Order: sequence, then structure tokens, then C-alpha cells
Amino acid sequence: MKITKTDREILNSYIQTMKGMGAFLGSGYELILYNLENQSIMMIVNGEHSSRKIGDSITDKDLNILEKAKKMEEGNQHLVYFSRNSSGEPMKSMITPIDGSNHKIIGVLCINFYLNTSFVKVMGTFLPEHNSSQKAPVIDSFSEDPQSIILQSLQEAKAQIEGDTSIPATEKNKAIIEQLLVNGIFQIKNSVVIVSELLSISKNTVYLHIRNYKTKQNN
Repeated sequence: MKITKTDREILNSYIQTMKGMGAFLGSGYELILYNLENQSIMMIVNGEHSSRKIGDSITDKDLNILEKAKKMEEGNQHLVYFSRNSSGEPMKSMITPIDGSNHKIIGVLCINFYLNTSFVKVMGTFLPEHNSSQKAPVIDSFSEDPQSIILQSLQEAKAQIEGDTSIPATEKNKAIIEQLLVNGIFQIKNSVVIVSELLSISKNTVYLHIRNYKTKQNN
């Protein structure tokens, strides 16, 4: 099939959006854009999951699912389904046709979420310190209550640290406090007192971990 210059511009317009979606959704999502003119991959994000790359041919499975999507009601031509890749990894997937000029389908967008992605990686996309697009620690919140800001940050840090099996149980509180320090939480008035109460440890212990971390960073 032949596509027009306008069709190519339409397909190209998806590339930047896919990059943004990949950064927002995280590494557990694989995004693939197919150009149906040559039935090959035009853009791929997080392709390490399937080892696929730009220029690889569209799979028979995706072509078959595309045919099913074409038969659906106009304006609702997308399918969400569960499957496995060639390595047997479980996925939740979405496939949607892309219309070009004259309502002709010129491309396909596929999104695969790998269901065996670790919980730590999934949660990491919601934490500023794990987001590669985040340039500085975030301590702002929609809440004007400082205690709510501290509690929210503490909950996020605990979700990250407690899910990290490489950190011994006896080191969890220390790691949480260090993470809060990196996030700038201890700049908030009375934060040491609030954190010590929430973690059920003494203020002196919080101060000790803060001092030790700062000493380590300065050496």
C-alpha cells in the first residue's frame, strides 16, 4: 500500500507522543508504532522487552488483531487483550489503528504492559527521585498542611524502601530517613518530630541518620 506525504506527517506526529508516554508510564510499558506502507516498526519505546527494533516487520498476531479492530464500530476501533510474548512473558496489550487521509488506515499503535514487571519498578514511576525527567527534589504539594506533605512523602518513601529486598530490615528506617532528606522534607518545620512519631523511633535516631548521611556525602 502507498501512503501520502500527509499520511507520513500523521505517523511522525505520534513519535514525540510515544516518547512522552514512555517516560510517563515507565519501563514496564513497551510502545510500538507500525507503518503499514512497509508493514514495519517505525518507532519503538522500551523495546528491550521483546528485543525488537525499528525496521522489524509487524507480527502476524498484530495483523490478525488489527483485522478484528477494523471490524469494530467506527470511533471505537481498538482492542484491549491479554497475551504472552515469544518468551512466554504475560502482557496486557492495546492495539489501535491510525487513520490517515481519506479515512484510510495507515498505521498501528500497540501498547504492551509486561505483567511480570516488579512492583518496585511500577511504584518507582510515581516517585520523583526515580523519574529521569525530574530535575530537582519535590517538596511541594497541593496540600497546605505541612504534616500532610510529610506523611505523603513518608508513605512514598516507605513503599519504595520496603519493596527493596536488597535493604536489610534493620536498615529500612535509615534508608527512609535518607530518602526524605534527599527529597527536602527536613526543611519543613517540626519534620523531625513528625517523622520520628510516624516511624515510632526517637528524634535522636532521626538526627543521627541525618548527620551520618550528610557526613557520608561530604567525604
